[in-house]
Amino acid sequence: MIRPAERVERGTLTVNERLLLHLLECSANRDVMDAPFALTQEGIAQALGIRVNHVSRAVKALQSQRCVSEATAHVHGEARKRKVYMISHEGLTAAQSLARELGRGTATIKDERGSLREITLAEARKLPGGPYSFTHLLSTLDEGGILDVARLGPGRAAPSLSRYEEGRPRGESFFGRTWELATIRQWFASPVPVLLVTGARGIGKSALVSKAVEDIESSRSSFWYTVRSGEGSEAVARSLGAFLGSVGRPDLSARLLERISRIPEIAPVLERDWPASDAILILDGADGAPDLAGMLVEVVRKRSGKAILTATDPIPDQPALRAEGVVQLLPLAGLESQDCRRLVPKGLAGEEFEKIYRLSRGNPLSIKLLSADALEGVGARFSPEERALLRVLKLRQDTD
Repeated sequence: MIRPAERVERGTLTVNERLLLHLLECSANRDVMDAPFALTQEGIAQALGIRVNHVSRAVKALQSQRCVSEATAHVHGEARKRKVYMISHEGLTAAQSLARELGRGTATIKDERGSLREITLAEARKLPGGPYSFTHLLSTLDEGGILDVARLGPGRAAPSLSRYEEGRPRGESFFGRTWELATIRQWFASPVPVLLVTGARGIGKSALVSKAVEDIESSRSSFWYTVRSGEGSEAVARSLGAFLGSVGRPDLSARLLERISRIPEIAPVLERDWPASDAILILDGADGAPDLAGMLVEVVRKRSGKAILTATDPIPDQPALRAEGVVQLLPLAGLESQDCRRLVPKGLAGEEFEKIYRLSRGNPLSIKLLSADALEGVGARFSPEERALLRVLKLRQDTD
C-alpha cells in the first residue's frame, strides 16, 4: 500500500494493480451495452504500455480473486461484439482504496522551463491539459521517475467516448416522429441546457430519446439512467460514479466508500466533475425521482451542459424553469395513423385497425396490446400491469 508522501515511480504498482486502476477509471458498469475499446485486452495493453499476453495473465489472476468479470459487448466504433473486462464490486472497493492512496503519493514534475518540483499525484491530475487519469500519469513517468509535462499533454491518445446505460430500450422498432427528432436536434444546438420530453405512459418517450441521441453519441459520452420505482439515491449515485470514473474522474466513486450517497452530498462533486462539454445526461422517468431530477437540472445548468429528461407527470418547478429558459418542453402526442399501421400484424383488416387506432389514440403501447392475437401467450412479452391494460382495452374494443 502506498503511504502518504511516498514517492511514486513506474514500478510502484504491480501490473495487476495498474489494470484494476485502469478499469476503475475506464468503466465500472456491469451492464454495459456499448463498451469503450479501452476495456478490451488490446485497449488495456495500450493504456498500460504492456503486451497483450501480460494483460491476459493479469486478468486471469484478478478473475480468480473475483475482482474482474468478463463479458461480451458491442465495442464503440466496431461492428462485432468482443470480449471486454469490467471491475466487480470486490475489485471496485480495492481500486477505490488504491486510487485514494495513490493520490497522496508524490512525483517529480518537470515543467516547460525544465524546473523540477515535487507534487502529489492528485495535484498532477489537475495539471494544464487535464484532468489526467492515474493510468496516464503512471504510463508517462520515465525510468527516472520524472513526469515531464511536455510528454504529458501533446500526442496523448484522446480519451475513448464512454457510454453508461441503465434501462435504455434496445431492439425496438422506431417509426415516424420526424418533427420531434428535428426539434431535439434544434434544442441540442440551442443554449437551453435541459429538454423535458413529456407524454402518457407507452407513448414512446424513451424510444424517441434513444433514437435522437444516437447522433449525439458519435461526438459525446453519454449517461443514461432509467429510474425504477421505489429506488433510493444510492443506486444512481453509484452509476454516476461509475460513469465519471470511465471519463477519468473517479472521485465520486471513491467518496461513495465513505457512504456519501445523499443528494445534497453528491451535488457538489457533480458540479465540479461533470464533463459538461463532452457528455450528455439522460434521466428516463424523471418524475419518479423528483429530488434527483431537480439536482441534476441544477448541475447541468451550472455546468452549461446538456440533459434530456422524460416524465409522465410534471417535475418540480417546471413552469419556473421554463420561464427562466432552463428547460424546453417537448410534449408527445400519439403517432400518425400510417406509422401505427406498421406496428400491427400485416393481416389485420383495415376496419379493425381503424377501431384500434381510435381507441389507442396513437399510443404505440396500446396499439401493440390491442392488436395482440389473444390474451394467451402474452405473458412473456408484457408485464402484469400491461396484461391488465390489455384486458381493459379488449373489453372496450368488443363493446364499442
